[in-house]
Amino acid sequence: MGNLFRFTQPLRFGHCDLTGTVYLSQYFDMINSTVEDWFEQGLGLPFDAFHLRHGYGNPIVSTRCDFLRPCRYGETMTIELAVANLGRSSIELRIAGKVGEEERIVARHTTAMISMESFRSIAIPDDLRAKMGRYAIDPAGSPTPRAGGRFEGAPARSFRTRQPIRYSHCDPSAIVYFPRFFDLFNNVLEDWFAQELGSPWRNDFMGTRNLRLPTVGIACQFSRGCRLGDMLELDLRVTSIGRSSMQLALSGRVGDEESMHVDWTLCVVSSGTFRAVLIPDDIRARMQPFLVRSA
Repeated sequence: MGNLFRFTQPLRFGHCDLTGTVYLSQYFDMINSTVEDWFEQGLGLPFDAFHLRHGYGNPIVSTRCDFLRPCRYGETMTIELAVANLGRSSIELRIAGKVGEEERIVARHTTAMISMESFRSIAIPDDLRAKMGRYAIDPAGSPTPRAGGRFEGAPARSFRTRQPIRYSHCDPSAIVYFPRFFDLFNNVLEDWFAQELGSPWRNDFMGTRNLRLPTVGIACQFSRGCRLGDMLELDLRVTSIGRSSMQLALSGRVGDEESMHVDWTLCVVSSGTFRAVLIPDDIRARMQPFLVRSA
């Protein structure tokens, strides 16, 4: 086992949603902050020098995060980073978020080393690879689960939205800063509930019904960067409906080019107890047309 790099983050008011728990995209902001601090403090290469002086980029290829227990306002989370695998140009990280000694999130996060001039992958420089190797864990560890990316079985109706890529979505690399994608995904989910499932979050799902919909796990595979001015089309389908959980698949494209695939598991819980409850029958019935049926 190599060294662990640790990043400590007090969970603040601005990290949390209506439930007082950390909002989905904020976890990925914290993961990105951990990676950025690791480059500066652990590898001796500040991110600004990495991008601006050396002309390197580090876009996300895929990420998978499992949420074991909610994190709440007022807690302090320590994120531990280790290198699970080093490829020629790819870096796979194992990231765990803990409150005290209890793991709350576990992620596998893969990025690529690219040239910002050509936006093509390049080999990780030898000196940087050697420093990254100090954080390597046992290579026999389990590989990163990938987002499926294809819908199997009979076609289902999809819920489609068009999301313009705005200035506020983008980072200094002139592409979407990847935690912002999770805001876009959540917008699709919220619109689906309001427009197709007959349960707007404010007035019905989180109001009258007093329910919440936390993420259990999400896996994303990114195949193309999205840039300012792009129009991202996102299609949502349902791949499984359980007693209290649902599995969704999102696919995104810009024009004729695929941009991403997402597998997303959510669970319906009571806002009072935060324990799983049955999906309401009327909502379950309205989900059925979006279900991908096995061949």
